[in-house]
Amino acid sequence: MTEYKNLLEDQIFMKGDTEGRIGTALTILTDMLIDLNALEIYYQKPSSKELSPREIEKLREKIAHLKLILQTKSDG
Repeated sequence: MTEYKNLLEDQIFMKGDTEGRIGTALTILTDMLIDLNALEIYYQKPSSKELSPREIEKLREKIAHLKLILQTKSDG
């Protein structure tokens, strides 16, 4: 998640705390939608009925990071 941490810092610097957090959150949501669409297409194959736990865990990590960004106010 370091890529999102760096993005968040850049966005806060350029746009301020609130707009920076919202912009970063939207980027994470967009990335998650792309990941979910890719998974949907991949797992439509008849031989693959289950999601890989690693992929599910990565999506959960993104959701947790997104919630943290939106709920945390910068001290700076």
